[in-house]
Amino acid sequence: MPTQWVHQFRNCPDTDDVQALVPVEELDRPRQSLAREREGAGGLVDGYILQSLDGRSRTAVYTWVQAGDPGTVEQYLRELSTEIYPQGKAR
Repeated sequence: MPTQWVHQFRNCPDTDDVQALVPVEELDRPRQSLAREREGAGGLVDGYILQSLDGRSRTAVYTWVQAGDPGTVEQYLRELSTEIYPQGKAR
Protein backbone atom coordinates (compact mmCIF):
# COMPACT_ATOMS: atom_id res chain seq x y z
CA MET A 1 0.00 0.00 0.00
CA PRO A 2 1.41 3.44 -0.92
CA THR A 3 2.62 5.58 1.96
CA GLN A 4 2.27 8.90 0.18
CA TRP A 5 0.00 10.97 -2.02
CA VAL A 6 1.13 12.44 -5.33
CA HIS A 7 -0.04 16.03 -5.70
CA GLN A 8 0.01 17.46 -9.21
CA PHE A 9 -0.23 21.25 -9.49
CA ARG A 10 -1.33 22.40 -12.94
CA ASN A 11 -2.11 25.47 -15.05
CA CYS A 12 -0.13 28.08 -13.12
CA PRO A 13 0.83 30.93 -15.48
CA ASP A 14 4.55 31.37 -16.14
CA THR A 15 5.53 28.13 -14.35
CA ASP A 16 5.71 24.48 -15.29
CA ASP A 17 3.35 21.92 -13.83
CA VAL A 18 4.72 20.55 -10.55
CA GLN A 19 4.43 17.15 -8.91
CA ALA A 20 5.04 16.71 -5.17
CA LEU A 21 4.98 13.69 -2.88
CA VAL A 22 3.18 14.11 0.45
CA PRO A 23 3.58 11.43 3.15
CA VAL A 24 0.30 9.85 4.30
CA GLU A 25 1.20 10.60 7.93
CA GLU A 26 0.96 14.32 7.15
CA LEU A 27 -2.27 14.11 5.20
CA ASP A 28 -4.87 11.36 5.39
CA ARG A 29 -6.79 12.78 2.41
CA PRO A 30 -5.86 15.72 0.15
CA ARG A 31 -7.42 19.07 1.00
CA GLN A 32 -9.97 20.82 -1.20
CA SER A 33 -7.65 23.80 -1.66
CA LEU A 34 -3.97 24.56 -1.08
CA ALA A 35 -1.63 27.53 -1.20
CA ARG A 36 2.00 26.93 -2.18
CA GLU A 37 4.85 29.41 -2.06
CA ARG A 38 6.24 30.05 -5.52
CA GLU A 39 9.94 29.31 -5.58
CA GLY A 40 12.11 32.41 -5.97
CA ALA A 41 9.13 34.80 -6.00
CA GLY A 42 9.75 36.63 -2.73
CA GLY A 43 6.74 35.38 -0.75
CA LEU A 44 4.27 35.11 -3.63
CA VAL A 45 1.94 32.13 -3.24
CA ASP A 46 -0.21 30.26 -5.72
CA GLY A 47 -3.66 29.07 -4.77
CA TYR A 48 -4.97 25.77 -6.11
CA ILE A 49 -8.26 23.88 -5.90
CA LEU A 50 -8.67 20.12 -6.04
CA GLN A 51 -9.76 19.09 -9.53
CA SER A 52 -9.68 15.32 -9.25
CA LEU A 53 -8.74 12.60 -6.81
CA ASP A 54 -7.77 8.99 -7.48
CA GLY A 55 -7.70 7.02 -4.23
CA ARG A 56 -6.40 3.89 -5.92
CA SER A 57 -3.22 5.54 -7.26
CA ARG A 58 -3.25 8.13 -4.45
CA THR A 59 -3.03 11.01 -6.91
CA ALA A 60 -4.61 14.42 -6.35
CA VAL A 61 -4.72 16.88 -9.25
CA TYR A 62 -4.95 20.58 -8.39
CA THR A 63 -5.73 23.48 -10.73
CA TRP A 64 -4.29 26.98 -10.21
CA VAL A 65 -6.81 29.73 -9.42
CA GLN A 66 -4.92 32.76 -8.09
CA ALA A 67 -1.52 34.16 -7.10
CA GLY A 68 -0.65 36.92 -4.65
CA ASP A 69 0.34 37.54 -1.07
CA PRO A 70 -0.54 34.70 1.35
CA GLY A 71 -3.41 36.52 3.08
CA THR A 72 -5.15 37.47 -0.15
CA VAL A 73 -4.85 34.00 -1.65
CA GLU A 74 -6.01 32.32 1.57
CA GLN A 75 -9.09 34.57 1.72
CA TYR A 76 -9.88 33.89 -1.95
CA LEU A 77 -9.63 30.11 -1.42
CA ARG A 78 -11.97 30.33 1.58
CA GLU A 79 -14.52 32.32 -0.40
CA LEU A 80 -14.23 29.95 -3.36
CA SER A 81 -14.68 26.95 -1.07
CA THR A 82 -17.83 28.55 0.35
CA GLU A 83 -19.22 29.01 -3.17
CA ILE A 84 -18.47 25.42 -4.13
CA TYR A 85 -19.73 23.93 -0.84
CA PRO A 86 -22.23 26.55 0.39
CA GLN A 87 -23.51 24.59 3.39
CA GLY A 88 -20.09 23.36 4.50
CA LYS A 89 -20.51 19.97 2.89
CA ALA A 90 -17.21 18.74 1.49
CA ARG A 91 -17.10 15.91 -0.99
